[in-house]
Amino acid sequence: MTAEPRRNVHEDAADRERREKSLEVGLEDSMAASDPVAAVQAEPAESEREPLRIARHDASDIVQLTDGSRWRIWPGDVPGTLHWLRTTELRVAEVADEFCSHVLIDLADKSRTRVIEASNSWPIERVRRSLKEG
Repeated sequence: MTAEPRRNVHEDAADRERREKSLEVGLEDSMAASDPVAAVQAEPAESEREPLRIARHDASDIVQLTDGSRWRIWPGDVPGTLHWLRTTELRVAEVADEFCSHVLIDLADKSRTRVIEASNSWPIERVRRSLKEG
């Protein structure tokens, strides 16, 4: 039976420190922020994101989605939203429009509802003129 050589306290402490550092590095490497591939990957395309659903639609012209975003519906599009249910699946897309910044796309029938952020207001006179003109 051979006796293992006795290690001194300093060697044990140095080993423990090396193990702790390698554990820290391993944990850091497992974090998404330190993953060079994840850091440069683009966000999923709009069509690949999970669809949103309606969280609240109390007021006829304001809708809150499950991601917390709130949207003010274009006055002319409100009637098309009256059939929406909490199970209605929607996507939000940016648009280049004179009045609206985004559209909500109903995934079931592909209809588009023009919206702006709920914190914004419609320019009343311009909206009236636009609605009169059709």
